Amino acid sequence: MRIFEKISRRLAITLAGVMACSSFAVAPAITAYAADATDADVYINEEATAVKLVNDADYTAEAEVKFGGENTKYYEFHSDIDGKLRVTVKATDTIKDFKVGIWKKGEKNFLSDEDTKDLAKDKTYEKELNVKAGDYRICIANNSGEATAKFQIKAAVLTDKTTKIRNAESPAKKTAKVTIKKAKKVDGYEVRFSTSKDFDKNVKTKSVKAKKIEFKDKKGTIEKSGLKSGKKYYVQVRTYVKENGVKYYSDWSKSKKIAKVK
Repeated sequence: MRIFEKISRRLAITLAGVMACSSFAVAPAITAYAADATDADVYINEEATAVKLVNDADYTAEAEVKFGGENTKYYEFHSDIDGKLRVTVKATDTIKDFKVGIWKKGEKNFLSDEDTKDLAKDKTYEKELNVKAGDYRICIANNSGEATAKFQIKAAVLTDKTTKIRNAESPAKKTAKVTIKKAKKVDGYEVRFSTSKDFDKNVKTKSVKAKKIEFKDKKGTIEKSGLKSGKKYYVQVRTYVKENGVKYYSDWSKSKKIAKVK
């Protein structure tokens, strides 16, 4: 009996998805799936309308998926480099039982396919995958059979060309100087400063092209003015590479502390 329930559920989801996208694109033929049908058979849909995600942009506007209606949302993402794809979903209201599927366009299998449990309001789900340059699709589906799932999403591909901070100090009034390790084959560096160790307030950043930094013994410095005198600051650095006008950043380094800015 459970097998037939599973088939019926998948067919219902497929019918809903076809109806939802029928006004935008020609929908694929409806298929009755066998008992061993996989989620990829149901959710991998390259004809459905997709929202394009911009690398390293902030969260999208709130979206919602309704079980029994438009129960799946599709997103599209392009990367010009090999790296680590990071997808983050943020609940704007409590979400119950939703799916996050990621695949490379033109392929028939998911790179990642996870059914998640409840996600409380303002909490996030994050998935990281090593990927090659190319086009990717992400589906968000509501499997709860009840409430509408409301969320925001963002994505980024990170380069593995990392760096780290050798030293951080305040050589002059309202100024910090950060000594960083040279990274190979990067286009630039970005440093951020914050009075919070979580980097969630009073954040200032400075981006510098690699060719503008004079490195000696694989060490170079970046200075930032305009900080608050007498304040403790935390500092992090990351690299970036640029392809087709898009910056792909590395992860942030471990932070260093400046006990007091002059």
